[in-house]
Amino acid sequence: MASWLSRVDSNQRSLGHEDATMFTNDLAISAVSYDTLLVEQMMTLTALRLRSTPAWGDTSLPREGLPGAELHENASRVVLVLWQRLWGSDEITAAEAVVLRVRVRRAPRSVVVVTLDDSAVPGWLGRSRCRSFATAGLDAVVDFVLVAIADAGGIVLTKPAPKLAISTPPMVRWSDLPTPFLGQTRAHSSLRRELESLGAALQARVDAAKRDCDDRVWELHKLPHRFVARLDAAGISFSWIPGRSGTVADGRLMVIEWAGVATGRGIAALRAARPARECVYRADAEGPDAWCWRADRPNGRASSTLNLANEWVAAATMTARAFETGDVS
Repeated sequence: MASWLSRVDSNQRSLGHEDATMFTNDLAISAVSYDTLLVEQMMTLTALRLRSTPAWGDTSLPREGLPGAELHENASRVVLVLWQRLWGSDEITAAEAVVLRVRVRRAPRSVVVVTLDDSAVPGWLGRSRCRSFATAGLDAVVDFVLVAIADAGGIVLTKPAPKLAISTPPMVRWSDLPTPFLGQTRAHSSLRRELESLGAALQARVDAAKRDCDDRVWELHKLPHRFVARLDAAGISFSWIPGRSGTVADGRLMVIEWAGVATGRGIAALRAARPARECVYRADAEGPDAWCWRADRPNGRASSTLNLANEWVAAATMTARAFETGDVS
């Protein structure tokens, strides 16, 4: 840490005002819209240490100008790619990949990569510095990005000191602590609402797919605490599994992508399918209006209910398309 701080201080002393403001942004982020919560966290934490607000083109919203404009060499000092298997599969990040291919050839150290899953980073990004979010965690990843900005000549501000308590709070006994929201009975109402939202999001995706590809099988089966989406040759199941204590905090949401779905219709077509990918999520909420699903592993990513549904449907659809074309490694 000391060497990192000395490197930042050295960069700041050697830079004049003109160099510090030559870019529109010190940091631009490229990520799929399913990672909105993580991007917002990254932008909040890095903005506290930079002279300019980080830029991100939300892929779920229309943007003015050409896609990837903020990723050009003359627009941003450093680009952060939040890499996961779906990056590059949507219209916006596919266009951003074209811009970044040119940039990494000219200045590979001006692009940094943070991997969010175990999918392989493409070879053209191989010369860029890379960190694993699952291994490093949020704070270390933020420091990694700030180091890259400092190395590129950017000004990184000193980390704000934590606020000191003015007076010593009274001693609180363990029995006096309030029960966390997810341990309270009322959290079950929020869980029901989120599961209903999950079903509605899946239904919307299935209905849209039916309109676009009416010659294929698109179905959604709703069971108690379980949804099974049939996406032609692929399937996804979302199953809420209560814990022993009966609280929402103890329960888990298991999501499984299924391959080898048999021909025909109905839930029976999935009986011979095999699991291709799975993840377990836990509810993460401090109150009824602040709910997300967090992967139940160290440094697990958080997703809103809508983004969780859409991400898994997009991934399963991409997998089914790969099997159909034979493009499977």
